Order: sequence, then C-alpha cells, then structure tokens
Amino acid sequence: GTKLIVDADADTSITADTDDQIDFETNGADVFRMKTSDFDVVTATGNIQVAGADPKRGIYIPAAALTPATTTGSSALTQYESTTNKVNYKSLDFDGATEEYAWLLAFQAPDYWDLSTITVRFHWTCASGSGDVIWGAAAVALSNDDALDTALGTAVTVTDTVLTALDVHTTANTSAITVGGTPAKGDLLFLRVYRDADAAGDTLNAVDARLIGITIKFGMAQYDDQ
Repeated sequence: GTKLIVDADADTSITADTDDQIDFETNGADVFRMKTSDFDVVTATGNIQVAGADPKRGIYIPAAALTPATTTGSSALTQYESTTNKVNYKSLDFDGATEEYAWLLAFQAPDYWDLSTITVRFHWTCASGSGDVIWGAAAVALSNDDALDTALGTAVTVTDTVLTALDVHTTANTSAITVGGTPAKGDLLFLRVYRDADAAGDTLNAVDARLIGITIKFGMAQYDDQ
C-alpha cells in the first residue's frame, strides 16, 4: 500500500492498503482501520473519545429491578393504571416527610466502564401536589473477596420540580458520583437511591413521589464491552 508519514520521526502514518482499507498506524502498529463499511478500533481495549474525553453510555433500570431497603425502605413495588387510556406502570413510592431508600443490588457493572465517576437520572411522577422533590444516589463497587460491608461513596442529590401531577418527570443528571470501594473491571455495583424528603428543599410535602426508574451513565474506557 501507499504510506503517508505524518510526523518527522515516522512513528505515525496513514497507509492506503490494497485490501480496500486505510490503516492508521502509531509506533509501528495499526490503531484504527477504515474499511469499506466499518471503522475498526483494532484492539479490544481501544476507545473512541469525544472532545478528548471518554463518552458516556446510559443504562436504564426500571423500578421493578430496585429493592426497598430493609431499614427505612420505600414502598413495595406498586402497579398503577392511568384513568382514560389505562396505561400501566410500576413504581416505588417514597414518603413526603421521611427519608426512604431503595437499592439496585449486585448489578454487574459494564466492562467498558472507565472506573471513574457515574451520574444518575431519575424518572418519576406523583399523584398530586406542587413543589420540589430531591432525589439522591450513592454507590459502592465490590470485587472478588471484598467485604459486603464496605462504605458507599458520598451521596449526590438532584432537585426536580413538579410540573403536572401524573405526568412523567425526568430529572437532570446528578453531578459526578464517586463510587465507593476500589472500582475494578467486572465489579458488582451496589447503588442506593433515596428521596431526601426531610430536607428543607424538598417541598412536595405529604405526597409520595413515585419512582418509575433510573438511568445510570458510565464513562467508556473501551469501545467493546468485553
């Protein structure tokens, strides 16, 4: 193939091969290949960054996959139906006065995770009322032979305002959540979510907030999940 050297010491080059692909080479080894219908990240641990940073990938977790905490837990999973169109949904209901918790238990963190901070977005509704709801999350990652009784990272909250009762509400992403433990590839993630109902800023008083699901966003350290 024809090779274009793009730096003076010749350790980076672009080669137009005879097999209908263009190779991007660094330090004598292919890093990327542009094929007829694919852009190939050559190594399994390779990644495609956006604006010089790891991109984020979200995973949606429905309320049905969450478990009320043993101590000060949310309601059990409850099924509701809308009045006119009979749309069914399930939620965990969080009290308007008392701080209540639920868990995502032993979730297998994706192998593409860059082991850095995560964010959480909350999907919820309420049957009545007006004001603000404060949602929070904290997490710990556990490897083989780690103690289950390991401290979670610092909890982070996000505030959302009631728009219309029985409408879907989706919060902004939380700010970065530092995961407790020492995150490693293949870890189990334990995530605790809660409503900070006794905080002054949570003003949807005496009304349950119904958590429909959450979206967790992980940074990607490699493009392939293996």
